[in-house]
Order: sequence, then structure tokens, then C-alpha cells
Amino acid sequence: GFFSLQVPAGLTIYWFTSNLFTVSQSLIIRGYYAANPPQITLPDYWDALDKGDEMTADEKREAAMAGLSTGPTFGELLDEANFHYIVKRDPLRADSEAWARVESPGGRSVPEEMKSWVGSAADAEVAASETASVAQ
Repeated sequence: GFFSLQVPAGLTIYWFTSNLFTVSQSLIIRGYYAANPPQITLPDYWDALDKGDEMTADEKREAAMAGLSTGPTFGELLDEANFHYIVKRDPLRADSEAWARVESPGGRSVPEEMKSWVGSAADAEVAASETASVAQ
């Protein structure tokens, strides 16, 4: 066409020969497979793919090994997730004595046996809280 007259002659020859080669190659391949159709044997689980819920676990495993998706789609997972909601609940042990000790001002002291495990900043905080509780 008109465009091929505005580019270098070598590019026009390249386009023409590559298109000619591609078309002839595809016609040859189509002709070969028309004369010699391949024998395709479908696996046992093939008919069950349309009915994913009715597939056995072994059939789903075979299909997954073959690269076929048999699980729920992302849209199905998203729809299911949209129907779930969070139930507001109190903490499990909000009424226990241990929880009351933790929330009390003097309840955050480190036992003597474990002070060696705690860093120096935490020791200073513990010492400050202990002196504050003694002063009260």
C-alpha cells in the first residue's frame, strides 16, 4: 500500500517475505492437521469439570495436577467474604482477677525472678512505679 512506499525498500521486502512465509507456514500446518487429525483421549475427570461440586477429591486432585482450576473462583470467595461480619465481643478474661491486676496502676511490676530477663529501661520503669506505689 501507500505506507510501504514511504519506508526503505529493504523494510518493504522484509514485511512482504515474512508475511508470505507466515501465511504459507500456517496453511501447511492446517493442511497437515486436516489430513492427520490427532487422537485425543480425554481424562476420566473431564466430564465432571462442569460439575465441580460433584467431583470426588481424587478427580479434583488429578485436574489440579493437570493445571485445571477446580476450586472456587475469586468472585465466589469475595461473595462469601462479603456475607461474613465481625461480632463485637468482650475480651475472654475481662472479668478475671488477673486482668484486673494487669490494668491496675501498680500491677505492672516484674517479679524478682524475671528481672534479669528485662532490659535496663524496663528496670527503671519498674523501680519508678514501685516508688510511686510506696509513696501513695
